[in-house]
Amino acid sequence: MSNRSWKKVILGLVFLALSIFYTVLFFRNANFGQMMTFNIAHIKSLTNIFTSPINFDYWNHSGSQINLFSPWLTLLSGWLFVQFNVSFGFSVYLTLITFLTLISAYYFMNRFHEDTFESILFAGIYTFSMNRFMLVFSDQRIENYLALIFLPLIYYGAYELFADQGWKTLVWGEALIVWTAPYVALAVNLTLIPIVFLVLFTHLSHSWKYWGHLSVNFLKAVGLVVLTTIGFMGPLVIVQSQQKLQQVPVKNFDYLNWFFNLRIPRLQGYLLMAIAGLLLVLCLMIFLQSSFAYKIIILEAIPLAWLVIAQPKIQFLDISRLIFSFQSILDFFLILILCRIVLLIFQESPAILRLLLLLAMIGGLGYFNYYQANALNPKQTIIAADSINYQNYVENYHDKATNGNNRFLVNGQEEEISYNTKESDYWIQYINPKTVDIDIPIQYLDSYQVLINNESVKAIRSDRQTVRLKTNPGKNIIEIHSRYSWTNIIFLLINLCGFIMLIYLNLKNIRLKNKKNPENG
Repeated sequence: MSNRSWKKVILGLVFLALSIFYTVLFFRNANFGQMMTFNIAHIKSLTNIFTSPINFDYWNHSGSQINLFSPWLTLLSGWLFVQFNVSFGFSVYLTLITFLTLISAYYFMNRFHEDTFESILFAGIYTFSMNRFMLVFSDQRIENYLALIFLPLIYYGAYELFADQGWKTLVWGEALIVWTAPYVALAVNLTLIPIVFLVLFTHLSHSWKYWGHLSVNFLKAVGLVVLTTIGFMGPLVIVQSQQKLQQVPVKNFDYLNWFFNLRIPRLQGYLLMAIAGLLLVLCLMIFLQSSFAYKIIILEAIPLAWLVIAQPKIQFLDISRLIFSFQSILDFFLILILCRIVLLIFQESPAILRLLLLLAMIGGLGYFNYYQANALNPKQTIIAADSINYQNYVENYHDKATNGNNRFLVNGQEEEISYNTKESDYWIQYINPKTVDIDIPIQYLDSYQVLINNESVKAIRSDRQTVRLKTNPGKNIIEIHSRYSWTNIIFLLINLCGFIMLIYLNLKNIRLKNKKNPENG
């Protein structure tokens, strides 16, 4: 094995050790009952995702449509880990996510700017940053945590596209991030729009040939992104057009209020102003001395910082989730700028000093995360994870899944009725000598197949947005089956074909590269 291969193995082992440390830190301090129950229930409810997005076994048997409104492809990777032992399985899953974040950040940074020191520095700071720490310990959506794996991929793909070096990397990034966190995907795409205008200031764009290649590659990328995400976006658009549901706004951290409440003494205020001035000078140095890509990063970071700090309100339009996503992107850009500053300062330094700096970074971030985790004063740990009843866990999701409150209404009056569920199937046995109007506490969906005594009947939507129907006199065996509609199945098949096509194009490109190199023959 060559020296270069050994270095990669050693670096991989270091990244794995850091990932394990971070997981142990998390589960040693995690208030599991409040923080991760939703994520575990979400992962477990994906058992029947290839049959139906509805799982009656979970979400208090309410028929929550969460898997229609929340992408499940990348989250599905955690399903096997939590099937047998939640404590161990989820800890391994979290370790894997952290490890992949380190690998992604290092690999794409190294391809963007071939400097091992800068790549390791960026991977460490990005993976153990305050933003990612808060996504684990405060935010209850693991999708936003997973999305950080794909930010380096998608921005490197954008760099390749605008540098006229390819478009397939961008498609992979777009497809994976849409299937992980759509709001983050939307925020990322909004930051890519200004690049179209900023690239006009490069010599590369001063030819019609460049714009011709860019237009063709852009159309290819858009076409494949549509094909590789339509399995989620298609059903989502259809359901949303029928029901027009809205998510509850998220409460973002108020940076201005936090800063003004610090009540910093005058001397420390002057010191902070001096540090801010020094950072501005260093950013100006980067802007003048670095490549055009870094100039774009600095220019993009300015409006992003304003959006995250000012958090403007737009009438009749909720952008709170976009601002939350912009926060992760701003964190990504600021870490890139910080690493560039460190590289410029230590570019002439000996290797031993750089190594000490990396060790100080790892130790400092480790201590910072440990200190912050301890400050949360948890009351419940991962040990209790296996005793939680995830099937009865209820989240007040934006599809009003809790409206039924698991209460059956017969002619408007509450009544105890026995029922049974198995994944996407729901059964009720009800006996009454009269015909009654029964309101079943599961979310109404047009695609349900409803049977009474093996005869198909038409259900209607109740005022509670639940399933309502009329029974027959005597004994009623009511069956409610949820399956993908033919339209949704077609969307999923198109999506599968899109991924097959993308994989084929990447493998074809690899074979052509190998043929050009006789040593690989």
